[in-house]
Amino acid sequence: MARRAQHHEQEHENHERWLITYADLITLLLVFFVVMYSISRADLEKFRQVTSSLRAAFNLEVLDSPAPPKRITAPLEQDPRFATYLGVRAEMMSLLTRLGLDRESVEVELTYEGIVIHLSDTLLFPPGQAQLRPEAARVLDGIAGILAALPNQVRVEGHTDNVPPPAGAYPDNWELSVMRAVAAVRYLTDVSGLPPERLSAVGYAQYRPRADNSTLEGRRKNRRVDIVILQPAPGSMVGPVVP
Repeated sequence: MARRAQHHEQEHENHERWLITYADLITLLLVFFVVMYSISRADLEKFRQVTSSLRAAFNLEVLDSPAPPKRITAPLEQDPRFATYLGVRAEMMSLLTRLGLDRESVEVELTYEGIVIHLSDTLLFPPGQAQLRPEAARVLDGIAGILAALPNQVRVEGHTDNVPPPAGAYPDNWELSVMRAVAAVRYLTDVSGLPPERLSAVGYAQYRPRADNSTLEGRRKNRRVDIVILQPAPGSMVGPVVP
């Protein structure tokens, strides 16, 4: 029995020995933070002495700490283009519903240049061609109705992916993108009746992609016609703002 009692007493002593090490560690950490605090206070005092010397020598007001530059941006709802953007987007969604078209084939975006209507190439053209599909008339007539109610200039842009057009059709994507933009402009003016002086056509080939051309989905998104409703951009707004 005496041996058992002695054995339990030794075990009790061993279990409490870790407290000594723990207390030493806490003490060391406390000393470390006290030293770091002292160093930081010393640096702060030196900085204040330097700023005081500069004030006296140059008669200047020196800030204790530099303030980060502030970027002033107006709330999106206060942008004069925002209401127009909402109206165009709502009308485009209504048009797609009436025509029974997939909403993923059209996207409306507010950018620093104005309001952009992204149209998938499959809505308007056969693959690798610049002749409008018969079904494109409904889409372009609907868009013409939206544009007719606005006073803005409109730029129609042709875009492709990085795959060359079929042999013998067009020399390269530059010509294909330009011809697609021209075909859309001609329909909007000659058939839908928009004033020609309000429209322009431009082709960018594959050089202004919206997505990665290394994937099928990216190339599908890049093959498009963009109708840009041009508006002056406030200085506080840059790049795509609203998807």
